[in-house]
Amino acid sequence: MRKKVHPLSHAVYEDMGEGLVRVTKGAQMGVFKTTGQYIEGDLTFADLHMLVWVGGCELPAGANVGQRQMRVEILHD
Repeated sequence: MRKKVHPLSHAVYEDMGEGLVRVTKGAQMGVFKTTGQYIEGDLTFADLHMLVWVGGCELPAGANVGQRQMRVEILHD
């Protein structure tokens, strides 16, 4: 199971499986779906990006390849 600490709020995001993520901040705890839907607990809000990062689908092996290896052109404004 994946577990990450939010870099700004320092809340702990922990994968519970089946698309659920437990978020703990201090004495407060909440459970959320990776879609952001609140399920239970006294913590009623969470960072959607962290929910997806921690509780989302695992990438297949080799999917996290650098952009240079994939020959992707990066455009800058």
